[in-house]
Amino acid sequence: MLFITSKNLKSNMVLAMDLTLYNKYNFKTLLLKGGQPLSISIINKIRSNNISGVYIKNEELNNNLYNKIDDELEGELLTRIKDIFYKYKLNNIIDKKLIWDIEDLADNLIKESIVNKTLYYNTLNFNSYDDYYFQHCLNTCILSISLGDSLGIKGRALQELAIAALLHDIAMLTFPEEIICKKDKLSKKEIQVINHHPVKAVKEFKSFVSNDILRGILNHHEHVDGTGYPYGLTGSKIHLFGKIIAVCDSYQALTTDFHYRKAKSKAQAYKYIADNIDTKFDSEIAEVFLQNIIIYPVSGYVKLNINKTAIVCENNAGIPLRPIVKIINTDGTLSDEINLIYEDNKDIEIIDTGHTHEYIVSSCLCGEKTRYDGKVFIDEKIKKLVDDNKAIMVCPEIMGGMSIPRLPCEIQNGKVINIASDNKTNYFVDGAIETLKIANKYGIKKAILKEKSPSCGSSCIYDGSFTKKLIPGEGITTRLLRLNNIEVISDEEFRII
Repeated sequence: MLFITSKNLKSNMVLAMDLTLYNKYNFKTLLLKGGQPLSISIINKIRSNNISGVYIKNEELNNNLYNKIDDELEGELLTRIKDIFYKYKLNNIIDKKLIWDIEDLADNLIKESIVNKTLYYNTLNFNSYDDYYFQHCLNTCILSISLGDSLGIKGRALQELAIAALLHDIAMLTFPEEIICKKDKLSKKEIQVINHHPVKAVKEFKSFVSNDILRGILNHHEHVDGTGYPYGLTGSKIHLFGKIIAVCDSYQALTTDFHYRKAKSKAQAYKYIADNIDTKFDSEIAEVFLQNIIIYPVSGYVKLNINKTAIVCENNAGIPLRPIVKIINTDGTLSDEINLIYEDNKDIEIIDTGHTHEYIVSSCLCGEKTRYDGKVFIDEKIKKLVDDNKAIMVCPEIMGGMSIPRLPCEIQNGKVINIASDNKTNYFVDGAIETLKIANKYGIKKAILKEKSPSCGSSCIYDGSFTKKLIPGEGITTRLLRLNNIEVISDEEFRII
């Protein structure tokens, strides 16, 4: 799921999780139910309640070839930790019920991480400033469970590690927002307040959790060389849980946006952990973490130094910076697997994450031999979008199963007929569906298509008489894309923009 700010919400977006409001008495009100499509009135309701944004279902990677954490699981986990933390923050009450809820959440995260492998070294993809500490504690816990498992921690000890990781920053919620959300440099006094959060949490939870949990919370900012806080402990004086959480906390904080800083890439955070082994981080623990952490999640996009975008399909054990990828071809298909640890691929480097595809474009405009008559035409402006990895080429008619060359087709009475009066509607419908699949797969919301075509015309098409007479109308693919909230403009319009 994706976090979308309220000002950028649009009709037909679908809520990924329940939207609830909390008052100062910790009374929770359900405002909107998850799974509900947004309308103008609902969007106005969200904005009128001063809600900064909501989580929206993301269909970008609706592709069975690649695994992705389920939106419902993300929503459930975020809701549960918010319920627990708000009870602590607003009521300032710690009781057995709160501890049971924390233990149950820890057990759920262990199950999803170790048993189901859903979350094993695989953090949740949140990006809301307002939910930063909830997200951070969840993801630090997931990484700590995974690292603890790699270190051989099992059973009750693993549960206690998970609880310590969930609670490691909980006291931050009690500090003034003008300090924890401050964009400018903190004063010495403000730094002292922030640095007190491990001690504050331990004092508040000492009657409810074990000593190992307390020491995990207390020690997670200690450094093995003695330069950490709150007590400047060194080496073996730092509890194992503290050492584990220190690595996971640092990595997670570095890779997440916050009010006063932008996130670093996972590769940069990986290097930070590696560069601080035996100074900030215990060498054995940090090295196990670096061998197992997932820098490039399966199904994620990466940009390569060969001016190509790829999708990650598998990670190589112990070598997280060099996964197995498939390059996205200009027509949206995927190449054969490329294993970046192989000698033949040593010069291929990942330089960034994400992809730059913004458009679907008609391939017949880009020099591809896909026109009905087999002729080749190049629109240099549109072709440059493809060359710059900003566009994916499609030909709905070829994708629907038609050949080159083929008889010209036009729309007559809602059907696509060729000049020999053969009904070709099914080919055009199939091609439109395949085009929409590519748009959804890569999250593309704009298309530049060939005007006048029975597939791609966006404002006018031939009238079905095969006399070159034009009428207002749209092609089969254009219509389907627009019904799915994808903007379509013609090649003629794009040339004058």
